[in-house]
Amino acid sequence: MCTNNEDSRPVTPSEEDCCHSACDPCIFDIHKKLLEEYERRKKQSIKIQNKPNILHLYLYRNFEVFNVQELSECYILLVLKYTENNYKDCRILIDPGQHLVLHVYDTAKPYTPIFFTNDSIEFLIRFYPNGKFSQYLKTVKVGDIIRVRGPYGNFKYETNSFQTIVMFSMGSGITPVYSIAKSIIDDELEETKIHLIGGFKNISQIPLKRELQTLSDYWNFHCTLYISQIEIGT
Repeated sequence: MCTNNEDSRPVTPSEEDCCHSACDPCIFDIHKKLLEEYERRKKQSIKIQNKPNILHLYLYRNFEVFNVQELSECYILLVLKYTENNYKDCRILIDPGQHLVLHVYDTAKPYTPIFFTNDSIEFLIRFYPNGKFSQYLKTVKVGDIIRVRGPYGNFKYETNSFQTIVMFSMGSGITPVYSIAKSIIDDELEETKIHLIGGFKNISQIPLKRELQTLSDYWNFHCTLYISQIEIGT
């Protein structure tokens, strides 16, 4: 059930809700801030009209692995879907550039979505040799459950705030800037021009090639990619 009604006092999370992996932000810190905000609004008699978001800031939601697609030698596209039948009156709401915390077993890690629908979220996942969480995701299968909470991040973009925006990214850092760029390009009222400059180790490690090419078909998006190594045979 979607219960993100801020007119009610924020529910206190239990010890079982905590993953005990020193993640940031911690659910207890989030609850403290929400409680302070609730008390402030209560004193000022402010009525809150809250959007029905499936996601919650400090309570994990169970998402099912819907699809796993290999994009390159070190990246996959992970699609999670909320399948519980009580989501019909709710939807997923994430501002471009915000991130979510994914939790599996005893490990939690923040990731920025590259796309979402009313009930699904897409993530670009990079594998690291010594990365415990990414190595688990390397073996994930369709139907597996991954717990998700959020979204977090205070970045807010106002339509047509700038004439031109130049974005810089390195490696998997392209994820948040891509999501922001896509939201701007998808807005028919936007006149802002985007120049995305990305750096990668080599051509095979460039993710989202097709997605970047699609954005480049628009008049107000330009992409420049740099590589530090030239692969033999290219």
